[in-house]
Amino acid sequence: MPSKKLIKHDALPSDCTPSPTQHKPTLRVIKILETVAGSNGLTLSQIATQLDCPKSTLTPILKTLVDNNFLLCEDESLIYTIGKQAFIIGNTYQHNGDILTLIKDQMETMSSLCKETIHLGVLEGNEIMYLQKVNSPKPLQLISSIGKRLPAYATALGKALLYDHSLEDLRQLFPNSLPPLTENTIPTVDALYQDIHKDANDEFTYEEEEITKYARCIAMPLRVNNQIVAALSISFIVFDATPEHITNIKYILRRFGTVIAKLMETKNFQY
Repeated sequence: MPSKKLIKHDALPSDCTPSPTQHKPTLRVIKILETVAGSNGLTLSQIATQLDCPKSTLTPILKTLVDNNFLLCEDESLIYTIGKQAFIIGNTYQHNGDILTLIKDQMETMSSLCKETIHLGVLEGNEIMYLQKVNSPKPLQLISSIGKRLPAYATALGKALLYDHSLEDLRQLFPNSLPPLTENTIPTVDALYQDIHKDANDEFTYEEEEITKYARCIAMPLRVNNQIVAALSISFIVFDATPEHITNIKYILRRFGTVIAKLMETKNFQY
């Protein structure tokens, strides 16, 4: 069996990558929740010791978390444990995980029909984030991974997620120039808007070696209650881009996009 070759995403420009600086007060809240969740209950002194943080700093944070049901505090023991609101959020994450498993089953069928890579993604600010992926069975592979973020302006998936944005919306989302990732990257917001809507008859969006050399992609938005909640895409190499193959890809996207959007609606998909 031949080994699989990889097509690697070109390095992103520095202004497209998230800042390494984290908001310290928010990080402190996260660390408190993680510390309490990893125990059978902790007192204020124990939390302060484990986090190496003054009690005076922790006290108002803990009170706020208790008032909003993210933590519980026993009146007599003054021991803090995880509250129901944190459980609800965690349960929502698990619920979405179950939905993504069902969606992946559909994506695997898509890949078996077209022999290409399938992605599911959502919009995070002006970037896309992959939620699910099924690899192509072909030897040549596109390097991407669940959780990876890429600039929305340079991907078919991102363009699908931006489909309902007006030109003014796009200008606010991308106030500066669009940094080139390859020689084919769309250079301006006006050109991006035109590219998103170039297929007037359908909601398909396209990517032609704009972020990865030799890679093309077709995507479509997924709507729940007429709102775009995610997008589905099929990626393939330029050498396979025959008219017949592209027609088949669009058919598969339309067919399974409808199924997956309905699944998201009935299972109350939230992200």
